[in-house]
Amino acid sequence: MYSCRLLALTLFLFTLSYQFLVIKSDEALIQNLCHKTPEPVLCADCLHLDPGSKDADGRGVALITVRCAESDAEQVYNFTFNLWQKTPKSDVALYNTLDTCSIQFLVAHDSFRGATVALEKGVLNWRGAAMDQLTSQVSPYLNRCLELFKKQPQLPLPNTILTGY
Repeated sequence: MYSCRLLALTLFLFTLSYQFLVIKSDEALIQNLCHKTPEPVLCADCLHLDPGSKDADGRGVALITVRCAESDAEQVYNFTFNLWQKTPKSDVALYNTLDTCSIQFLVAHDSFRGATVALEKGVLNWRGAAMDQLTSQVSPYLNRCLELFKKQPQLPLPNTILTGY
């Protein structure tokens, strides 16, 4: 499971976005698209946050979801960093795990830039380029934190790290 559910949603939307590459989005299309995702409410909330979503084509919708996921990753980073700062150094396992997690989330957040650029510039294979960036550069960093907590089941896994909000 991704620690940022919006990343999973973004990847899923990429697979569906071929349906309306040149067709403009509207409320019915947004609802139809979002109901096909594992997180329909999260999907709709993300798309409704951007006023341009109703006029967006497939690339525009993909860009909106990448920006939502990037924002989510930033929030999880901030949460984890603040939690790390508040954790006593005497709790070595939790302190070190949160330190590593905050670094991983920061790198993941920064790695969204490649996907954003591919979508903004409309590179020749924008879907493939953005998808590759998300799966090879973002996802592994997000998952490393969860792997650390799995290796140390005695540590409490904060829900915000698990769900992304």
